[in-house]
Amino acid sequence: MNIPVVFMGGQYNHLIVRALKELGVESRLVPPSTPLEALKVDGLVMGGGPRSVSDGLDKFGRMPEVIRECSFPVLGICLSHQLMGKVLGGEVVKGRLPEYGKTVVRVIDEDGILKGVGGEFVAWASHNDEVRRGHGRFSVLADSQYCEVEALKADGKPLYGVQFHVEVADTPKGKLILQNFISLCRA
Repeated sequence: MNIPVVFMGGQYNHLIVRALKELGVESRLVPPSTPLEALKVDGLVMGGGPRSVSDGLDKFGRMPEVIRECSFPVLGICLSHQLMGKVLGGEVVKGRLPEYGKTVVRVIDEDGILKGVGGEFVAWASHNDEVRRGHGRFSVLADSQYCEVEALKADGKPLYGVQFHVEVADTPKGKLILQNFISLCRA
């Protein structure tokens, strides 16, 4: 099982690799310039980072193309969740209130990655911007008091995004979410 992590510049990207390895998956960091045809993988995780999607999609290398054209499962975390939402036709806007620290995520639909996490759980968030549905071609899987789309799933594709950080200890259900994603990659 090979699930690399796209390094989007975030301080936690290496923790995603470590968490995947602890779950028995081969993983490594790859740059966002990696073309789709070079990704001979079972799945892909795209990490968080300091940029804003409002800076333009050209700042994210080949990842918008990967989101549009891939057929394998992809999990976008934080910034990459926002990138996924934008590419799928949603809006990315400045949040009503930025989330920094622990937030309570409310599950709307346990589809795929949120299977078994329960009705709500605590997660670590660190963001100013957020995804809004708009005309997006995705379903909202979870929200929070201050964020309309905490988790999403693309319509008709195995693309998932989470606004919070699954790779840190402050998200106790994070390993379960990663295990669920690995299961989707095996299917």
